[in-house]
Amino acid sequence: MLQDASLCFAQGSDTLPGLSYHTQTDVMKSSRLLFMFLATLACAGDAKVALGQAGETLVPGSVTVAGAIVADGTGVPIPFTTVRIQPLGRERFSDRNGSFAYYAIPPGRYELQVRMLGFLPLDTTIYVAANNPLALTIAMVRIPTSLEAVTVSAPPRRCIFPDEMGFVEDPELALVLNEARKNAQREQLLRQTYPFEYRMAQSHDTHDVATARSSLQYDTATYRSDAAWRYRRGRVVSDDHSKLFGEVRLMRLPTLADLADRHFLSSHCFKYSGVVDERGSRAHRIDFLTDSTLVAPDVEGSIFLDSATYLIKRAQFRLTRGGTVKPAILGLEVTTTYREILPNVALFDEIRSVQPVGPDSNGGRREFREVQRLMSYRFLYGGPSGTTGHKWIPADSVLTAPASPPGG
Repeated sequence: MLQDASLCFAQGSDTLPGLSYHTQTDVMKSSRLLFMFLATLACAGDAKVALGQAGETLVPGSVTVAGAIVADGTGVPIPFTTVRIQPLGRERFSDRNGSFAYYAIPPGRYELQVRMLGFLPLDTTIYVAANNPLALTIAMVRIPTSLEAVTVSAPPRRCIFPDEMGFVEDPELALVLNEARKNAQREQLLRQTYPFEYRMAQSHDTHDVATARSSLQYDTATYRSDAAWRYRRGRVVSDDHSKLFGEVRLMRLPTLADLADRHFLSSHCFKYSGVVDERGSRAHRIDFLTDSTLVAPDVEGSIFLDSATYLIKRAQFRLTRGGTVKPAILGLEVTTTYREILPNVALFDEIRSVQPVGPDSNGGRREFREVQRLMSYRFLYGGPSGTTGHKWIPADSVLTAPASPPGG
C-alpha cells in the first residue's frame, strides 16, 4: 500500500527443487514519464495553481481566487490542506501557512472542496465576478474525538462492502474509512501533482528457520512516483523480467492510493476494529477482506491510523488464494510503515515482506524475507511548499510548518 505502481513479488530460480521460481519484493518498475505540465508552472510557494496553460486563451475578466484555511474557533492556520475548484479540477496543497491561490479563474459559479485529515470535509459554492479578485477565509471543524472511547466487543462487526459512492452503514467505520481515503487522496496528489523519484535500499534474505542461517543479497534502486499501474480485481499476478532473478512472476500489491479507487473499494469489505495499541501509541484499525466469490489471488489486510491525527501509520497485506497459481504462493505477508515528511503528509518509510518457501528436499523450512527502506527522495519539477528544489532530501528529514502564523 505504498507506491502507485505497487509492490512486486518476483519468483526466480533457487526456491523449490524442480521449480524455476524465487521470491523477491521489489518496488515500482515503470519508466513511463508522465510530464506534469501544471507542476512546471507552479510558483515558488507551490500552493498556487496556474491556469491558462500554453495554447489556452485567457478568458476576459479572469481573476485570482485566494484564501486562508484555519481551524474553526481558534483561527490557527492549517498547512497542507488539499484544495480543489470544480469543475476546473485543479487540486493542490495549501502552503505552510494554510494559504492558497488559483490564478486566471474565469467568471462563474464553482464548487470549492477542502479536505484535511482530522477535519470534517468542507464543500461550498463560490461565485467569481469579472475583474473582481476573490479572497476567502475558510474555517474547518475538527472531527469529534468520541471514537477514542470506542471498544469493539463480540460478536465481531460485519464486514461491509461500500456502495458505489463509498457509503457504509456503520457510522464509526464510515468516519475512519473516510479518513483512510483522505490519506489515499493525499498520496495521489503528492505523486501526480508533485511527481518525485526516490531511492530504496533493499535486502533479500533466504532464511533457514531451523538453523537461523541467512543468505543475503543487497542492492539499491531508484524509482519514480508517477507510474501507471492500478489495482484490478483478481489481477495481481503477472509475468515480468528481473535483472536480479531473470524471468519472474510479479505480485502487484495495491497501494495506499488504491483506497481512493472504487475498483478496490467495491472488491473488498471493511470493518472497524476499534482503537488499538500501535507500537506504543493509539491507532484506529480497519480490517478488509476480499470478496468471497473471487477465486483468483487478491489481497486482504489491515490499516492503522493515528487516533488523534488520522495520519496513516502502518498497513498490512496478505496474499489470498495464492494456491490457485502454479507454483503456489503461500503465506505471503507485507508490512509497510509510513513517516511524516510534511505536516500531515505521509510517505512510505519501510516495507517488510515474508514468505515461506519450503520445505526443501530434507524437510527444512525456509523463508524469503525482504526489507526495503526509503533512503532519499527529490521532486522532479518542484514540490509542495517547504521542500527544496530538485535536491535529494534524506528520508529522515522532517520539514515542519512554522510555529506561528505570519503577521497580517
